[in-house]
Amino acid sequence: MVRYLLRRVIQFFGVLLIISFVSFLIMRLLPGDPVVKHLGTSYTTENARLFEHQVGLDQGFFAQYFTWLGHIVTFNWGTSWTVSPGKANSTILAESLPPTLLILTMSQILGLVIAIPTAVAVVRRPNGRLDRSANAIMLGAYSIPTIVALPILTYVLTVKYNFLPGPSAWNSSVSVFAPQNLKVAVLPAIAIAISSLAGHFRFLRNDMIINLQEDFVVMARSKGLRDGRILWRHVLRPSSVTLLTSLGLTISGLIVGSFVVETFLSIPGFASWLLPAVDTSDFGLLQMLVMTVAFLVIGIQMLINSLLPLIDPRIARD
Repeated sequence: MVRYLLRRVIQFFGVLLIISFVSFLIMRLLPGDPVVKHLGTSYTTENARLFEHQVGLDQGFFAQYFTWLGHIVTFNWGTSWTVSPGKANSTILAESLPPTLLILTMSQILGLVIAIPTAVAVVRRPNGRLDRSANAIMLGAYSIPTIVALPILTYVLTVKYNFLPGPSAWNSSVSVFAPQNLKVAVLPAIAIAISSLAGHFRFLRNDMIINLQEDFVVMARSKGLRDGRILWRHVLRPSSVTLLTSLGLTISGLIVGSFVVETFLSIPGFASWLLPAVDTSDFGLLQMLVMTVAFLVIGIQMLINSLLPLIDPRIARD
């Protein structure tokens, strides 16, 4: 188990290092001159050279990369160049990360709360009427992208029935967990959860049907245990391996979905800083945001991989 976790940690930092180099290289290929965008009307040759020296753009590529990497490791993330000149990137991260994490967490909780009981219910009679109906509904949900579901949900839940707050209702002056902001996060969470819950349902349903054929289920039934107890206590746990794996594999898509809903609903999350950073070639801010996303995606997958041996010890032995 220890060797298994150690390998995962080494892989985690190795992948992060590769992503850091590739993203650093790609950002230097973006169109536009960050110096011109930063200085604007005050651009002169002397001011340009001064700014390049201040931020290290007058150095070679590898010198810039290793200097930036050293700053990242020591948590010296610098300041924004053009999006919000002089504002610390760490402050921007502290302000933009909580809304995004809140929406992603709520969406996955909502998806699991629906997917797990539904899967347990339909496997009692595979290919029965309930199973076929649930599969059809989930297939329909899976085919609806977030960018389509969000405007429809906004019209129905906000405009027509006024159940939930609409665009620009987020209040940045209060805590992210304030009742007003929690209500705002419900709508984007539903929009993101629609497609992901379908995948969770399909993975869990298929695994539970397979595990229902195992010997330990036959033994449990021979002891007179009820079907509900067998499903929840004995079949759900080994069937959760694929479900957890699907959670890790879909996290990057969920983050993209969060960018869509944040932009549409004017929520001050990652998207409110990432898109302007790309548009203005704010390399320092952009690199920090990209590495944060990479850290979240890979970190969540590593956490899930660390939990899998607790569910099925054979994974660590393999």
